[in-house]
Amino acid sequence: MLSFTNTKQQPLSTSLMTMRLGTWTLRTGRVQTTDRPLCAPVSLEPSPQATPVSPAPIAPLCSHSIRFQTPVGSIIAGFFVASLVADRWGRKVAMVLGSFLVIVFSIVEAFTSQFVVHVVARGFVGAGQGVMVPIASVYVGELAPREVRGILLAYGRLFFTFGNLFASIAGLATVNAPWLGSWQWRWVVLGQVIVPTVFVIAVSFCPESPRWLILKGEKDEARKVLRMVRQTDNVHLELEEISYTIEGERDGQLGTFTVLKMIFCDWKIAKRLLMTVFINFGQAATGQNALTNYSSQIYDTIFSTDTVFIINVCSAIMNVLFTFIVTFMVERIGRIKLFVIGAIGMAISMTCASALYLAAPDKTSYSLGVGLVVMLFLFSAFFKPTWGTLAWIYTAEVFPILVRTQAVGIASQAQSAGILLLSQVFPIMFQRWSFNVFFFFGAVNIVLAVVISFFPETRGVKLEDMDSVFDRNSVRKSKIHNGEYDDSDLSVKT
Repeated sequence: MLSFTNTKQQPLSTSLMTMRLGTWTLRTGRVQTTDRPLCAPVSLEPSPQATPVSPAPIAPLCSHSIRFQTPVGSIIAGFFVASLVADRWGRKVAMVLGSFLVIVFSIVEAFTSQFVVHVVARGFVGAGQGVMVPIASVYVGELAPREVRGILLAYGRLFFTFGNLFASIAGLATVNAPWLGSWQWRWVVLGQVIVPTVFVIAVSFCPESPRWLILKGEKDEARKVLRMVRQTDNVHLELEEISYTIEGERDGQLGTFTVLKMIFCDWKIAKRLLMTVFINFGQAATGQNALTNYSSQIYDTIFSTDTVFIINVCSAIMNVLFTFIVTFMVERIGRIKLFVIGAIGMAISMTCASALYLAAPDKTSYSLGVGLVVMLFLFSAFFKPTWGTLAWIYTAEVFPILVRTQAVGIASQAQSAGILLLSQVFPIMFQRWSFNVFFFFGAVNIVLAVVISFFPETRGVKLEDMDSVFDRNSVRKSKIHNGEYDDSDLSVKT
C-alpha cells in the first residue's frame, strides 16, 4: 500500500475532506446562530392568516420548541431511516438524501412566517442530519486505509469547527444590521444551504463504499474502487479479506428485525453498542453544552453584545486550532489515551470555572468575565481534540459491516438524546445548585476517564479485524493478515 504522503493519493484525501466539509457543516449554526435571534422574529412577523399572538408568551414556547425539534428529528431518522437507506441503496444515496432534506427544509425555515411551519421544518433539518452524519462517518471509515482512517475521520470534526466559525462570523456580521429586520436571522439560516449543495455535487464524483459493493455482490466494481482509491493494482488481499468477512451474506438482504436482533441479542455486538452509547452520551455529559450556554449568559451581564459576539468568533477560531491538533495525535497516541487525557482536562477546567465564579465577590466584574473566557477556552482545548472528535471516530470503526449502519445510527444518536435530556435537566440543577453544578460535571468527567480507560484500542486495526479486538475468544485473529488462509479459505460462497 502506498504511503499516505504519496502525491497520487491526494485526490482521495481531497475528496474525503471535501465530503466531510459538507457533512459536518450541515450541523453548524443550528443552535449557536439561530436559537437566540429566532424567537422574536417568528412571533413578531405572522402571516396574514395567522392568529395574532403577543411576543411575550410565545418566546418561551419558541425557544423550547426550536431547541427540541432538531434533536428529535435527528434521533428518529438516525434510528429508523439512515441504515434502511444506506444498506439498501448505498452510502452515497443516504448522504444525498440527508443533504436534500437539509437544503429543502432550511429554505422553508428561512422563508416561512408561520411558527409551526418553522418548527416542523427544523425537525426535518434535524432528520437530514440524523441520516447523513452517521452514514458519512461509516462511509469514510469503510473507504479510508486503516493507517490514516482516524486522521480522515478527524477532518470531519475539523471542518465542523470551520462551519461553527462561519456561523459565528455570520452572527457578528448581522447583529449590527437592524435594517435587515427579520433577515438578520433568515440570512444565517439560508446560508446553510450553500455547503450541502456543494456536497451533493461533490459526492457524485466519489466512489461507493467497496465494502457495501461486496455486500451487494458487486465484487468487480469493488475491485475497481479499491484500485482507484489505493492507487495500486495490488488490492487482491484486501478485497478477499473483506469478502471472507461477509461471506454468506453477499446479497446484503438482512431484514431490519434480524439486524436489530443481532445488535441487541448478540453479546459480542451488544457490548460494542453499550460502549459506543456510553461514549456518545458521555460526550453530552461532559457538560460542554451547559458550560457554553451558561457562560454566554454570564458574558451578557459583563460584556457588551458586540464583545460577546467577538468572544464567540475567537472561540470558534480556537476550536479550529484545537481540533486540528487531533489530526496529528489520533494515529500516534491512540483513541483511548486521548479520551482519558481529555476527560481529566475537562474535569479540571470545570472545577476551576466553578471555583472561580463562586470565589468572585463581584459576579459582574470584568476580571471574572476574562477568567471564565480563559476557562472556556481551556475546556475546549481538551474537549475538541478528544471527546468532541473521537466519539465519531470510535463509533464508526467498531461494528461488523452487516449491522454497521444501524448500530452507528443508534449509538451516535445517544449524543442527541444526551443533549436533549440535559437541556431539560440542567436548568433545574443550575437553579438549585447555582455554579456548584459544574463541580458535578467535573466529577462526571472523572468517571468518564476511569471507565473509558478499560475500552479496547482501535488504532491501526482493520475494520475486518475488530472482532479479534473486542472478543478475545475470536478464532479469526486476522488469519489472512498472518498468511494462515489459503485460496479456498478466501473463496466467497455464491
